[in-house]
Amino acid sequence: MNSMNRRGVSPVIATVLLVLVAIVLASIIFVWAKSFIGEKAQKSGEPLEASCGRISFEAEAFETENKIYLVNRGNVPIYGIEVRKKGLGSEVRVGLFNQKTIGNGETGEIDLNQQGASVREGDELIIVPIVLGESGDDTKAYTCDVTEKSETITVKL
Repeated sequence: MNSMNRRGVSPVIATVLLVLVAIVLASIIFVWAKSFIGEKAQKSGEPLEASCGRISFEAEAFETENKIYLVNRGNVPIYGIEVRKKGLGSEVRVGLFNQKTIGNGETGEIDLNQQGASVREGDELIIVPIVLGESGDDTKAYTCDVTEKSETITVKL
């Protein structure tokens, strides 16, 4: 057989095919890696962690009503609170307010009966705010750092 009659892929077509394969592989790796690296949730164009620093609130808890009342004194809306009994690190309750969020000067309440919890006079509770932020098209709840933004209250009768 004569070696001159064999036909192969031209160098130009081979180069184009190699470039296309490389682009497809890079796209697959990018999409795969993006699923591991989540988008940072933001509120008003800043990371949620920064908005937690601007939160200011007052909270009170009453044994007779088994409720926690919270007044938002800051300019960041509060979506809910995480309640921890001091000394019982394993017990964590998350409560969301009846309305969507509590704005500046507004008051919200958490009915602990609905959360499956109860408090007694003298219990120390750590109240940690929860804020909402945007991550792409999703809305995400973010619990602020306990050491940075929390308030310890004592349950009253």
